[in-house]
Parts: sequence; C-alpha cells; structure tokens
Amino acid sequence: MKKIKNSIKIFTVALIAGCSLASCDLDLLPLNNVVLENFWKDKSDVDNVLRSCYVGMQSDYLHKIIVWGEVRSDNTDVGEDVSANLRHILKGNLKETNGECDWASIYTVINRCNTVIHYAPEVAEEDPNYTPSDLRITMAEARGLRALSYFYLIRSFKDVPFSFEASIDDSQNYVIPASKHENILDSLIMDVEECKDWAPRKYSDEQKNSGRITRCMLYSLLADMYLWKASNAELPQAEQAEAYKKCIEYCDRVINFKQDQYKVDEKGNLNRMMDTYVLSNYGYPLIAEKSSTSTSGAPAAYNAIFGEGNSYESLFELTYGHADADVKNTAVGEMYGYSTSKDSYRQLVACNSNIMTTAIESSKKNYNDQELFPVTTDYRSLYCFRFTDSGSYPILKYSISRFQDDQDFGTASTTWKVPSEKPQNMSGLRGERTAYAGWIIYRLTDVMLMRAEAEIELAGMMSPSVEWMDKEITTAYRDGATLSTAEDYYMDAFNIICAVYLRSNPSAQTQQTQSCPKLDSYTDYNSFVTLCENERRRELMFEGKRYYDLVRRARREGNTSHFAAQVASKFGEASKAVLIKMALMDFMYMPYAEAQLDVNPNLHQNPAYAEDEDIVKQ
Repeated sequence: MKKIKNSIKIFTVALIAGCSLASCDLDLLPLNNVVLENFWKDKSDVDNVLRSCYVGMQSDYLHKIIVWGEVRSDNTDVGEDVSANLRHILKGNLKETNGECDWASIYTVINRCNTVIHYAPEVAEEDPNYTPSDLRITMAEARGLRALSYFYLIRSFKDVPFSFEASIDDSQNYVIPASKHENILDSLIMDVEECKDWAPRKYSDEQKNSGRITRCMLYSLLADMYLWKASNAELPQAEQAEAYKKCIEYCDRVINFKQDQYKVDEKGNLNRMMDTYVLSNYGYPLIAEKSSTSTSGAPAAYNAIFGEGNSYESLFELTYGHADADVKNTAVGEMYGYSTSKDSYRQLVACNSNIMTTAIESSKKNYNDQELFPVTTDYRSLYCFRFTDSGSYPILKYSISRFQDDQDFGTASTTWKVPSEKPQNMSGLRGERTAYAGWIIYRLTDVMLMRAEAEIELAGMMSPSVEWMDKEITTAYRDGATLSTAEDYYMDAFNIICAVYLRSNPSAQTQQTQSCPKLDSYTDYNSFVTLCENERRRELMFEGKRYYDLVRRARREGNTSHFAAQVASKFGEASKAVLIKMALMDFMYMPYAEAQLDVNPNLHQNPAYAEDEDIVKQ
C-alpha cells in the first residue's frame, strides 16, 4: 500500500472539499489556515469528517465494489462502450497492471474513519455539546463503515494491509505486510460486536434511516461477516455451526425490527404497500410488485426500492441528491447505462447472454432449477435486463428510474421482451444529469436469504437428506419457533425462499402448482443449496453480490469446481485456458496492483498471479 504522506492540515482540507452526502455548505478555509490547532475543536468538526467517509464511498469506491463483486461474476459481459481494463476482466485476462486492481479509494475511506475514531473522543472532552450518546453514535458509524470497507477488501483480495491506526503525520509507517484475511475478519467482527448497539435504531428522516449507519445495518453486516466466517472449509464443524447460528441471530434481529416497523406503521403508509399474500402465507412484510392502488402490472416494488430509493426494505444504501449541484451516481450510470441524448445510450457492461439463450414461451409456467428464469411471471426477468434476439442484453436495473404503470408486466401472456426494442426509448431511463440512483448495500430480502443459506448449511451438517412425505409449511416456521432439527431448518429456509420468489411472481401466487418451487422436489442438501443460490442470484442480480456468493461457496466446499463452472461460462473460447488457473483457490481473488507492489516491498503478489507478475517485470 502507498505510504500516506499527508499531514493533518492537508488531510483535513481534502475531507472538507468533498464533504457532503448530497450537498455541503461548509466554509472552506485556505490551505495555509487549516492547522491542527484550529480543527477538531467541536462536534461539527467531527460531523464534517464523518460525512466525508460517506462521500468517499460515492464515486471510485462504488465503481470498484461493482467491478469486484459483480463485473467479475457470471452475471455480466462486455457492453458497447466497455473500457480496456473491464474488457480484460470480463474475458478472464486480469493482471496486476489493470487499473481496476487499485484499492486506494477504499483505503482513503478507511483512513478517514480511523481519523474520526482517533479524534472524536478528544473532541468530546472539549465540547460540552458533544454528549456521550453523540460520541457513541459517531463511533458506531465510523467503525461500521471501516468494517464494511475492510470486508470488501478481504473478499476481493484475501490478505490485505490492515491497521486501525489513523495516518496523521509522516512519522507513521504504513508500508506494512498483508494480514491474514481470517485474522482481519475476526478483528472486524469483534469491533462491530462492541459498537453494534451504539447506533440509532432508526431516524425520523427516511433518507437518513437507510442512508446512515443504523443498528439494522450493523446487524446485517455482522450476519454477512459470520456467514463468510462459517464458509471456511478449514474451520472445525462446531465453529462453523456456531458462526451460522450467529448469522441467523443477526438476521432475526433485522427481520424482527422490520416486522415490528410494519406492525406499528407510524406514518400509515406501509399497509397499502405490502404484498398481503406473502405476508399472510409466509409471514414477511415485503413491498408488493403489483400495487394494490394500481390496476396495471407495473413493478411497484422495483419503483420504490430502486427508483425512488431509501425504501422501507432498504437497510443501508449510498444516497445521492437530485439537485444539479449534487454528486451524481456516475459509477452505476456509466457501468450499467444511461442516456447521453435522445437517441444515444452507453454502458460499460451488459448482462451475460448465457442467463437467457432464448425467449421464454408465454405458455411456459413450470418452475425448475435448470433455468434461472423458467417462467414468464417473474418481474425480475423483465426489469433486470432486456432480452434481445441479437444476444445483446442491456442492463435495466438501476438504469430505469421508474417503470410506467401502463406497461404489461408479469402476466401469463407476457412475451419475455419489454415493449420497446431500444433501452433509450424506455420511459424512465436515467440521463447523465439524473443519475441519482442510490446504491443498495443491504436490504431486507438479502438478509432473509442470508438466513436461508445459514439454515441450509446447518441442516446439511445434521442430515444431508430428508423425507417430507406430505409435509406442508406450518405457521410454526413462520412465527419464529425454535428450530432444532434438519427438517426444521430446511423447512424454514424453503419458507423464506418462497416468500422472496412469490413477491416477484404475483401472478404465480394463484398458480403455485405450476409456477413455484415444490417442497417435495427438495429432499437433500445439494438441492436446497441450488434452490437458495438461484434465488439469491435472481433477487440480487447486478447489486454487487453474485461474485462474493460464488467465492463463499467455493470456500465452503474447499475447491473451485462450481465457481469455475459458473464464471467460465462467459469467457468463450478463452475459458479453457482460464479454467487451468481457476483450479487455484487464490485465483478467485484480485492481484495486488503493480503500483502497490512498487511502493510496498512487504507485499507479495497473490500466487495465482505471480507468473504474470514475473512476465510483466521482465
């Protein structure tokens, strides 16, 4: 990692210059007036730098986590305007010279968090208006963002330089070796465990409620980290089981909070948004795709979650302002596509055409695990991307700000093509100046499916197979009864998956004998793993989750067989050569960037890329 040479005065100016979640009204001081003695004096100084931690995630940071978590997966392929660096990644030709390996923006946010954590307690001692409660909230936010940032790094690079110390002056040496990722993960879990209940339960402002760190966000992060910890094949089974149970515990905290929020419904607008079928039959309050206030089939849940943003289901998202002067979400806009003029459209990446090779016949209604989107009634197959006969699949998710109410979605007669053939003609396509889509990091269905995955893994440890006979899902599994047997865990996981699936298949709610998963089709561990993985892929497509899901499974299985089979599907003729490298577990992770290796002699290249490093340096 590059040695950070900024003194506190330079560091502070850099923070203030970009310091706002949507806008900033700070008085910027000239560089020569900003010194340590007149900064970090009161709560507002801490708040300004803390806001800069969020701001630091809005541009290159977001671009990188999309590349690392989504572009590397089997969900994406080359777009019409793809850059050279992304083309190399999409074709399996990743080297240390690729600019997408640069982790500087993530470490910038980490160092800002470290600096807040370093100075906030000192400011609290000086400023009587900075209460102990305020300080705890600050520390929870900074530590939560720091843990999230490191979590992205270890999932993407495996072992990375790790420090909780702020880089404040030139006397500190940050040319340090990489720490083992499992040790980093344990440190992050311990750190967040300590501060998890310091954050607010909720804010009165809906935007802050999902745009700032809350307890639900920290619970979601802990669930995610415990799920990753449990996926270590080298961990004793007892420790794996304990980590899966911790994952379930924190998922339950989030789910219970959302259920209580729905029941209280302080503003009186949640009840009319809910999918009443899913709620009454499966126990989860999810926003309905087919709104009860509309006679059309437009995807109301998509419009609320991805169009308007900061929805009831959102647990944490990067939020962008709508004013012309506000920071725009150029990372998503450029990556997935936006209109540059009336008849112009550009995108760096597209949907992998292997997801759908032919249009779904309107008469096809039977669910099966051999196809990702086996039925026409799944709204996600209509709003995530556009199928075209030419094989070019533009990504629609996040690019469309709102699907109009008069569009025909999710009916049995739907042909698997959105009415207009070109994305730029689609009503609601974001332009460069309206690229304000929030980026969702955690949402309710993600957490629900984490729980389902953990339950399936626990069940597999107990009994790899079950015999259902004529079992039906009962209210006991919906209402949080204590689960103890493999059958209990499998049944509850199936219940969760069905809830998520049926929210996105409103027409299938009355056709369950054909269009939904059938419990008696899943009688062993492997079948449940496939069911859960497919549902996570459908639900979280293009949200930066897929690649990490595949890596987590490979870690759990102790080999790259499944991972390689999925990812290599998009490499075409080059896949044979790439498959040889994919046999190495380390190939799943990014190489250290050449620039980091040049300035930090304590870093040693990922073994899977060592040969490439030698070739480059010759």
